[in-house]
This record gives sequence, structure tokens and C-alpha cells, in this order.
Amino acid sequence: MIADSINNECGVMARFSFRAANRIIDIQCQRGRAYPSRFSLKMLQYSADHGHRSAMSQLGSLLYNCGVGRAVKRSGLEYIRMAAKAGDAEAQYQLGKAYYDGGLTHQDNKAATHWLALAVDRGHEQAAEVLQQCQTALNDETEEHPTLA
Repeated sequence: MIADSINNECGVMARFSFRAANRIIDIQCQRGRAYPSRFSLKMLQYSADHGHRSAMSQLGSLLYNCGVGRAVKRSGLEYIRMAAKAGDAEAQYQLGKAYYDGGLTHQDNKAATHWLALAVDRGHEQAAEVLQQCQTALNDETEEHPTLA
């Protein structure tokens, strides 16, 4: 896990900040805190803004799933999108699921299929189930509207 989280493209401080933020979050969870502190989120944001792929994915997930308000959730989705483009399997799954669900973004089964297939190729187990559902929905759309094919 740690080997996957270290990106050669990001700097030493970004890697250090990511590790420290995760350690703080682990301690907070052990003490019963449901959501990370503002300080640990700022550390994750620093790492994400300096190119740390796993930090982008983790921060995006926290903001998208637990954030309050559409602006915060959209910001989270942008971090997820950056991590997905950088090749993070969890982010690819989350982005594909966001397109499939269509809650904060427009529902786009074609984009969902693309991101979920990439996540499956990287070994993400949950993505395979959602990909199958998405492909079924995409086939149904194509049958209903042949011009979409």
C-alpha cells in the first residue's frame, strides 16, 4: 500500500505530508472521530496539489462522499478526476460510479464504462460489478435510441 502511495513525480514534502496526514487520520479514527480534522485535510490538500496521486484520490473521496454542499462535493470530484487521470484505480472506480449514478454530474454511461473498465484493468474488484450494470444500461440505451450507437 505504501509503495503504491508514493509517486516519483511529487516532491519529498508532498510524500511526507501524505504519510503524516494518514497517520493523524488513523489516530483520530482510533479515538472515535468520524471525520478527519481540518489540519489533516489541509495536509492531504497540500500533497494532492503537489501531484501525489493517492492524496488526490483520498482527499477527493472524503470531500465528495462526506463534504457539505455542492461546491465542496464538486471540488472532491475534481480531485477524484485528477487522480483517475493519473492512474489511481480507486479514483477511476469512484469517477465511473459518479458518472453511472449521475448525482453530482450528468449521468453518462459511456464515460462511466470507460472509467470503470480502467479500474477493472487495474484490479479493482467492486468496479467489475458496477461495470456490468453500466454496460447493461448502456446496451438498453442503445436499443432504445439506435442513433446513440
